[in-house]
Amino acid sequence: MTIIHKSIRIIDYEAQQVTPRETPETFDTYVAELINHISGNTSVREYKTRSNATEVIGCILSMCANQTDENYVSGKMDIMAHRLLLKETEAQKQIHRTKTTVQKGSLVQVLLFDENAEKYEYLLAKVEHTKLVDDSDFTFKTGFSKDKKTMWKSCLFDLSDLTANEFYAKVYSDTKAQYWSNGFLELDEMNSDESNTQRAFQAIDAALGYGFKGITRPDYTIIRNHFIGYFKNNEHIDYPSMVNSILENYQPVDTDLTPEEVQSMSERIQTIRVKLLEQPEKKKFDSQFNAVSSAINARIRRVYPINDGIDLKVTRAITDLSSTIQSVEENGIRYIKVRTNNDDTYCRFHF
Repeated sequence: MTIIHKSIRIIDYEAQQVTPRETPETFDTYVAELINHISGNTSVREYKTRSNATEVIGCILSMCANQTDENYVSGKMDIMAHRLLLKETEAQKQIHRTKTTVQKGSLVQVLLFDENAEKYEYLLAKVEHTKLVDDSDFTFKTGFSKDKKTMWKSCLFDLSDLTANEFYAKVYSDTKAQYWSNGFLELDEMNSDESNTQRAFQAIDAALGYGFKGITRPDYTIIRNHFIGYFKNNEHIDYPSMVNSILENYQPVDTDLTPEEVQSMSERIQTIRVKLLEQPEKKKFDSQFNAVSSAINARIRRVYPINDGIDLKVTRAITDLSSTIQSVEENGIRYIKVRTNNDDTYCRFHF
C-alpha cells in the first residue's frame, strides 16, 4: 500500500479557520495504522455516493487525474477541509441550544494505492489533533491509539473504477450526527436505520433461540431482556460493543446449577456471543446504526403460558427483571409471582 498524498488540517469552527500542518515522516506510521484499523473496523456502515459530481468525490476524482500536480492536489484537499468547516459550523448552530458541541479536531486526508487490489482508495478521518503530533515541533509523540475516542469519524472511499458513476465507502461515526455522512460527504446509506434495526434484532433473536434450544433456564430470558433494553435505551447502536457488553462477562444466574453445569452454560453463552458477532456479515446489516425502536415492537412481544386460560404477555424490556417476575414453589405447588404497580389489578386478585 503506497501513500501518494497526505495532509492534516486543523478545523476550528469557532475561529472560522482551517490551518494546514506539515506532516513529518513519522506521521506515515500513524497513517498506515489508521488505514489498517479502519479497513478492519467492524463498526462501520456501507454508503454510496449520490453521483460522481458532488463536491467531495468530485475533488477526489480530480486529484486522481492530476496527482502529479502538488499544488492542484493541495488545493482540492483545502476545498474539502473548508467544506467540513462549513458543515461543522452549520451543525453547531443547530445544536447550540442543547448545550452540546461539535467535537473540534483535525481532518486527515490520504490518497493511496493498494498494489494487491490494484486500486486507489481515499481516506478522510476526523481525529483528535492533540493525540497525534506535538504542536511545538510536529514530532510523533503518542503513537496511534485504537481507542475510538481519538478517531471520531472516518470515511474510506473505494476507487476501484475511476470512471464509475457511483462509488462506495465505509463510514464510521462515533455519534448519530448527520453532518459527516450526509452534509459533508453527501453519501446515502446502503441500509436504512430501520432495516438495520430489524435485521440485527431478528439475527439476535434467532441466535439466542438456537443457542438455548431445549434449555429452559432463566439465562435466555435475562439475556434477551438485556438486548431489548439496549435497543430501547440507546439511540446509537455499535453492534459489536453491544454484544460484548452484554455477553462477554456474563455469568449464569441459576443457583441450582452444579459447577460443571455452570461451566457448560458459560461456554454455551460465549459460543452464542461469537455467533452473534458474525451476524452483520451473514445477515447483511451494518455494525453501526441508529436504533429505530418501533421497528422491533412486534418481535419483542412474548407470551408465556401460565395455566389453563392464563398467559403472561411481555411487551417491552423489563427493568430489574428478576425482582419483577419470579417463579416460586410452595408446598410442592409452582407459582409465577409478578410484582404489580396497578392498584385495580391488585385489588381484583386480592382474595
